[in-house]
Formats: sequence, C-alpha cells, structure tokens
Amino acid sequence: MLWTAGAQGAAVPVRPDPVAPSASATSPAPSDADRRRALNARMLEMLRSGEGARLSEPQQRRSAASTRTPPPRAAAARPSPRSAPVESAAPATASADVSTIAPPPVRPGARPIRSSGRGYTPPRLDLTTPPRIPTSAVECLTQAIYYEARNESEEGQAAVAEVVINRSRSAGYPRDICQVVYQRNSRTCQFTFTCDGAIGRSPVDMVKWARAERIARDVYEGRAATLLPGTSVNYHASYVRPSWGARLERVRQIGAHIFYGAALGGASTPGAVAAPAPAPARGLVFARIEALDRAFAALGGGSADTPAPSSVQDPAP
Repeated sequence: MLWTAGAQGAAVPVRPDPVAPSASATSPAPSDADRRRALNARMLEMLRSGEGARLSEPQQRRSAASTRTPPPRAAAARPSPRSAPVESAAPATASADVSTIAPPPVRPGARPIRSSGRGYTPPRLDLTTPPRIPTSAVECLTQAIYYEARNESEEGQAAVAEVVINRSRSAGYPRDICQVVYQRNSRTCQFTFTCDGAIGRSPVDMVKWARAERIARDVYEGRAATLLPGTSVNYHASYVRPSWGARLERVRQIGAHIFYGAALGGASTPGAVAAPAPAPARGLVFARIEALDRAFAALGGGSADTPAPSSVQDPAP
C-alpha cells in the first residue's frame, strides 16, 4: 500500500487503481481461420504497397526478364538443381531403328509356351502345315534374327544373319535366302521357329523387331563387319548338345550361340542336300555282245574283232 501527504501534512493511504484484466484473459485465442484471414489481409496489403513483388511481378517486368540476352557463358553454365533434367540426345543409330516391315500377326487362339522348369524341352514340330514364306530376303533375315537371337547382342544377331547368307552362297543349300530360312524335310526344319509355332504365337516386341530389321539390312547390304568365315553354315544354342557338333570345326561362341565352320574329314554339313546324281547321257547306247560279233563276222566276212559301230546312220536314199 502506498502513502501520500494529505492536505494538512497527515499521511493518507493511497489505494491503487484496479488493474484492468489483460486481453488474453478476457478474449479467446484466435482460431486457425482467424490466422489465415489475418495472413491473407497482410499479403494483400504487401501487394498494394509494392512490397510483394516477389509474389506477383508486374507483367512488363516478367516480359523484360524473358527477353534479356543471356551472358556469353550462360550456355556452358551448370543447370540449377531446381530446373527439370534435360534428356540427353538419342544415339545416331537409334533413328535407324524404325521398322518398315510389318511383323507377323498374332494367330487367333495362340497361347505362349510355358516353361516347365525342368531344363530344355524340345519343341513340337509341325511339318505338315505349309508355311507362309515371305518374298523379301530382308524380311526373312529379320525373322531369323528376331526369333533366333532377339535377346543376343548385335554381334550375335549379325552372326545369325551371316550363317543364313553363307548357306545361300554354299553348294548343297538353296540359293534363295527365304528358302534357306524355311528349308525343311520330312523329319525336321533347319530353323526351328519356322515349324514350332513361334511365328504368331505372341505379340512382337517392336523395339527388338526394328533392331533386328536394321541389323538384317546392314548384313545383307554388306555394311556390317564380317564375324564368321564363309564356311560357317551351322550354329546351335549353348544349352543343347547336337550329335553333329563333333563333326564340324568350331569357330567361335557369341553369347548363347556356338558357331561352326567346315565339316571335318570332308563330310557334309547338317542341312546340306546331297548333290543330285548326274543325268544319263542322251542318245543310243550300244552294248557289245561277243555272240553278235561272231555272227556279224560270219555274215559279212569280217573278223570277230571288228568293233561295233558307235552310232546309227540312216541309209542313203
């Protein structure tokens, strides 16, 4: 309690004024909605007073900044971490991987073959249904590459195409590339995909198909580097062991395929057709019989050692 001097010098107690209650004690705490309204009002006030240029720049200021000439070294500057990543340019060869040959359509009702998980299972071959053989050599090479080696490297795919071309240039095989790819007999076909139902069983992967077509064109037109000798006309997957492999010269392995060269010991290579027997000579063929010779000598007064005529001539008129 405070004391003060009265009118006559006596000390008079002074009562303090009652303290007004604080605003926090009388008014409730602001809600989230109140805080948002206050923040929005403050932001609007900043925009009206010009203090909110970073929030909303005038149009003329943005257009001026967009037409500003960058410094000379701006092209070589490191991109900002906030900027979107710039995709690198595609390789030069990627533009060539555009398919111009339509892939085989999917057969209605065809089902993909499911692996049994027990290792290699020989496929079932259909040797009675005649296949649809394309007329384009590049299309047949593309099919051979795709169905035989689409998951191999580009070298492995090019080597398969080389085997087909080597066969077309080798005696004992068809001269036409499509006939080489679709060559078959009553027991088997030379390229399994042509008779095991692989064509049209499932949709074609267009990326791999386009790459197979590009490689087929490069090998067919001689733009690809040679990987195999001209005598290499056979190959097989590394997970099979055919009986004819021991009869051939092993050349090299590329990926999952083992390539062979000429046959050892002069034997014929698998798939080669035996050379046809020479046609008989045309014309009359005379067989000399000793009894006829003696009869001829007795009638004509000649000797039995007189040779028989080599040809027959019409009598003079």
